[in-house]
Amino acid sequence: MTLLGIDLGTTSVKAAVLAADGTRVAAATRRHRTHRPAPGHAEQDPADWWSGLCDALAELGPALSGVHAVGLCAQVNTHLFTDGDGTPVYPAITWQDGRCAAVAASLTDRLSPADRARVRGGLGTVDASHPAARAAWLAAHRPAAWARATRLLAPKDWLLARLTGTAIADPLSSIGLVGPDGTPAGWLDLLVPGLRAMVPPLADPATVAGETTGAGGLPAGLPVAVGTMDAWAALLGGGIAAPGDAVDVAGTSEVLAVAAEPGGGAPGVVSFPPWRGLHVHAGPTQAGGDALVWAAAALGTDVAGLLGAAGAARPDRALFLPQLAGERAPLWDPSLRGHWLGLGPDTGTAELGRAVLEGVAHAARHVLEPLEAAARLRAGSLAVCGGGASSDLWCQVKADVLDRPLRRTAETDAGVLGAAVLAALAVGDAAGVGELVAAMVRVDREFVPDPRERARLDDAHGRYRAAQAALAPLFR
Repeated sequence: MTLLGIDLGTTSVKAAVLAADGTRVAAATRRHRTHRPAPGHAEQDPADWWSGLCDALAELGPALSGVHAVGLCAQVNTHLFTDGDGTPVYPAITWQDGRCAAVAASLTDRLSPADRARVRGGLGTVDASHPAARAAWLAAHRPAAWARATRLLAPKDWLLARLTGTAIADPLSSIGLVGPDGTPAGWLDLLVPGLRAMVPPLADPATVAGETTGAGGLPAGLPVAVGTMDAWAALLGGGIAAPGDAVDVAGTSEVLAVAAEPGGGAPGVVSFPPWRGLHVHAGPTQAGGDALVWAAAALGTDVAGLLGAAGAARPDRALFLPQLAGERAPLWDPSLRGHWLGLGPDTGTAELGRAVLEGVAHAARHVLEPLEAAARLRAGSLAVCGGGASSDLWCQVKADVLDRPLRRTAETDAGVLGAAVLAALAVGDAAGVGELVAAMVRVDREFVPDPRERARLDDAHGRYRAAQAALAPLFR
C-alpha cells in the first residue's frame, strides 16, 4: 500500500505517490501563474490549481491504484472567498500580495492590547496578509464580490472541498483566524462584521475529512486527511518530531522552524498552538528561491546558469538584501525593498549571484536568532528541504552563514512527504508523529560549516543588518 501526498504551492502543484518508508514511487508537477494586475497585487486563479492537479494525477496514472490514503497541504496567507457552492467570487489573494497594508494598519487600531497579543501567534499586529485585511479590502473595493461571499477558504480547504465535497479547515493553517483555544477568534467580528462565521469547521490536520468522490481523476472512496499548510507539512517532511529539531524549508520563501518545550516565544516569529505534543516556533521570510529566480532574469541568465557562475565567484564584499517585496519574519515590514550593495569594479555576474545566495542565507540567519530565543535553545543542526535544497552550493552557503550543519533530506519535496505523513496518521498507520518521521524521513547529505568563512560571514551579516536598518526609511 502507498500514500498520495499533494502540495499546492506558490508556483506549482505537486503530487507524489510514496511508499511506507518515504521513498518516491511516482511524482508529477504542474506549474501555475501568479497574476499581478496592479502594483502590489499578487493573485492566482483557483481554476489553474485544479487543472494542474488533474493533469498531475493523470500523469501518475497506474501508480494511484495502490494508494490507500491521501494527504494535502498548501500555501497559506493566501485567501479565497467563495459563495455557498464553493465558487470563488474573486481571484485568490496570495501571501505575496501587499495591497492591504493601509487597511491592515487601521484594523490593528481596533483591537485591545489583550487581543493584539493573540494576533498571528503573538505578533501583535494585523498585517497586509491577514485574512481580516483581505476581507475589509474586498468589502470596500469589490462590494459586489463581497456581497456573494459566504466562505473564507485557504487553498487547501478549497482543494479538499473539490476532492471530497466537504470544506474543513485546520487550526494550524488558519493563521490570524484562530485563538489560543483553537476556535475562531471572537475579535474577528470587531475587525470585519460577519468574518467569524465565514471560517469553515475546524479539525485536526491528521484526521479523516472525508472520502474522494472520484473528482480530479482519483479513485472514489479513498480517505483524505484534513491536511494543513505547506510549511507545517514540510516541517514533518523535514523531520521535526521532538524539542530541539529545526528545519529550513527552502522554497519560494525561506521558512525556518524550531520545536521546543511548551511555552516560550519572541517578537517577530510565530508561535503555533501545540499539536500532538509538538510546540513549534516558526518564521517565514518573503523571498528565498523567488529572489534567485528574479536575479537570474535580471542578469539575463537562468537559475542553473547563475548558480554555476556563483560557484566560481571571486572574493567580493557585495551584499544582497532579498526584500524585493517587503519582509515577513522577523521584521514584518511590507515597505522594505531589495538591494545590491558594496559593488566594485571587479564585481561581475558571478559575484552578484553569490551575493544573492548569501543574502537569502543572511535573511534566514536573521530569523534563526529570534527563533532560538523563542524556543529557549540553540539548534545544533537544521534539516534542509525544498527546491532550494537541491543546490549543493546553496546548502553549503547556508551552513556557512548560519554556522550550523545542514542535513539535506532525501525527499526534497518535503511538503508532499509531510502531507503523506498526515494521511498515514489519519488512517492509523502508526501510533504517532515520531514513529512516522523515523520511518519516512531520510538524510541525503550533511553540509558542515567551513571555519575559514566564519570571520568574513560574521562581518557580512553585521553589514547586512546595518544596511537593512539604514535603507528601510527611504522606502516607507
